[in-house]
Amino acid sequence: MTLSKLLTLVGTKLRKTTERAVEWLTKGRYQTLFLDLPEDLTSFVNEYSERRISKEEFWQSYGYLTGIQEPYINALRYRMDSLLEALPDLKNDVPGLEVYCYQDLQCHIDACNLSEKSLLLETCERVRSKVKTDAWRQLLEEQLELSAKRLARIMENISIRIGAHPWNAILYGGEIKSFKQSIEKIGHKVKVIHLHDYWRSPLEVLGNMARSWGIHNLSDDLISGCVESQLRYLDYVLSSRDVDSAHEKWVSDTLPFFAS
Repeated sequence: MTLSKLLTLVGTKLRKTTERAVEWLTKGRYQTLFLDLPEDLTSFVNEYSERRISKEEFWQSYGYLTGIQEPYINALRYRMDSLLEALPDLKNDVPGLEVYCYQDLQCHIDACNLSEKSLLLETCERVRSKVKTDAWRQLLEEQLELSAKRLARIMENISIRIGAHPWNAILYGGEIKSFKQSIEKIGHKVKVIHLHDYWRSPLEVLGNMARSWGIHNLSDDLISGCVESQLRYLDYVLSSRDVDSAHEKWVSDTLPFFAS
């Protein structure tokens, strides 16, 4: 196995992150590209990049494979379509480019199920007089357990391919510190690129605090405050048809000093 370098483009839930990732990829000549999709979709991704199936056929295959409901598919499409659309040109510009999907299928499905559970909790909180902190602690615990399992499976999928070429690129939306340490532990170099300033939503902040401090070190008041802030954040998202615009307006209104 040769020492390889992995350019890690840090993903977010915003479309502009993926668009900027495409700009980075078109400037480089990476021999392997890892996509943040279930590994079982690799053949469909390559069929699409070779223009043997349409984009709609690709997403139909994704739906059949995962069983995920259409609203969650549309949310993923919102984030990923610009990268998929760029793949045929990337393949033409970089002869021999190998494209792989690296997520474990069951972990991917489980993550979507937890997102659905989170959304249901958020909806219920709107009619409660008090935030149900125990339910949020349980959800955070499930998310952290899945995150650890997910990273282990991702490492298995990536490690068998990363050593084949000296230059590799990945779009990665998980916790970046653990991922970087895991790649370096198996002897490869990692260059992390944050594609733009990204202010996390309140629930994303809560998840990071749970990971860093431990779930049981989070007070009820802290959890309640983050959940209540998330509900206000959702008001922005629900009042707009564009997640990027909603997120930017939330940042502008909530953190005006840092808004671009």
